[in-house]
Amino acid sequence: MNLSRTVIGFVAVAALLLSVAGCGDDVESARDFIAAKYSRATSLDQVNDGRAYTATLAPAAVGSAIVAAAKPLDNRRVGDRTYLQYRNDIITVAPHGPGSMILVDQYANGYRRHHSTVSSFGWPSQPPGSEYRGQSGK
Repeated sequence: MNLSRTVIGFVAVAALLLSVAGCGDDVESARDFIAAKYSRATSLDQVNDGRAYTATLAPAAVGSAIVAAAKPLDNRRVGDRTYLQYRNDIITVAPHGPGSMILVDQYANGYRRHHSTVSSFGWPSQPPGSEYRGQSGK
């Protein structure tokens, strides 16, 4: 009986350690990473809640940093612009002066804003996994 309590205790501790270790693997959201790492640029905001940020690095470097922090569903580069598709957001990184501008859009707004480009990637007009195809994404 003492042995079974020891085994149960060991299993419980191992499960706890595995769950705590797994918490470190949670991918930070792209929105949170961008807000923490880059400078908010409200003067560059776009209509329909396109939130702008600036960075001193080139668009390719900024796009790579965002992808490393939060893995997108899709990642495309067209010329000097990077387009990142997430479940709830479309993020674009474009040249701005000597650095970059990062534009964070809710998915449906980003799709409308960049339709001519992202539709050629086969990205759906509604957020991936959206249950209500006829309604705009949140």
